[in-house]
Amino acid sequence: MNQHLLVSQLGGRKIDPLSNLLAEFQIRVVPIAQRLQQRETHAEQTMRRILEARGEEHLRLILMAIVETNENNSTMLVAPVLWAISDLLLAHPSWFGAGLLDTLDEIDLRQLYVGAQANKGAVPLRYGVGALLYERLRTKFQAVAS
Repeated sequence: MNQHLLVSQLGGRKIDPLSNLLAEFQIRVVPIAQRLQQRETHAEQTMRRILEARGEEHLRLILMAIVETNENNSTMLVAPVLWAISDLLLAHPSWFGAGLLDTLDEIDLRQLYVGAQANKGAVPLRYGVGALLYERLRTKFQAVAS
């Protein structure tokens, strides 16, 4: 079995965990030239890398954090946002159970992405989005911990 493709055998059929997750969240992979609509992505390879490195449940949490929050966020299935949320979930795993989805409902990921783009000459988008998102989440979760 090829680990790189993340395909498992089940009853003679090959099951691709990424395809299952995309179907679960009703996400479509579209050509790079196509403008993203809600629940569409160009970042299939990014999701495969996250799946390989961090596992299916981790990717499920990331997708949930994006598509099950405010409807504007569901257009932000882009590599820098996927990685930023992944990094934050690894660094702060307790945040997911502490109302992350409710908090993300109040955050516009597109606005954070545009803010990070303004500084991409100094900071890669993944880290820029991550830093901006961290600042928004930190204030909420530090208040909860207090």
